[in-house]
Amino acid sequence: MLTKNDFAASDWNTLRDTQYLVGFATVMAGQSGLGTIKELIALPQGIIQNQSSNVPLIRELTATAEMQAAQTSLKESFGEQQTKPSSDIVRRRALDGARSSLAILGPKGSKEEIDAYSRLLYGIADKVAHAAREGGFLGFGGTLVSEGERSFLNDLRSTLQLEEVKTA
Repeated sequence: MLTKNDFAASDWNTLRDTQYLVGFATVMAGQSGLGTIKELIALPQGIIQNQSSNVPLIRELTATAEMQAAQTSLKESFGEQQTKPSSDIVRRRALDGARSSLAILGPKGSKEEIDAYSRLLYGIADKVAHAAREGGFLGFGGTLVSEGERSFLNDLRSTLQLEEVKTA
């Protein structure tokens, strides 16, 4: 079973940070005022719920210290920009991160570990997308998953090569 020690620091950071990028890309795909707050709360919840995974790699990636390190890393990488990154930039970085992560895991990971990591990423995006209704007024009406979120979920599912999606 893989652990943090099996990866170069840069590879580990990619694996660790991608879960946040996927969550942020989902939030930005369908921003909706107060709903955005619910979605931002769902992001760490989606990560935390994986801390009891049967897969050691997933437990390590979602540990509290790793969550804090990922937040710091992403603040630094996005902090270099003068303005808030566009949803397209975050989406592209999230999908690129997912591709890179699979390439990192491919030669080292077991099928179970790769599948668990893919389900982790998709599960976070799905939890964020379903955290709040989009559109409508004061939480009434609208749709549960916006068209932008649905599009991102489909792109993520394709990138992760998931057919039947079962969250971790």
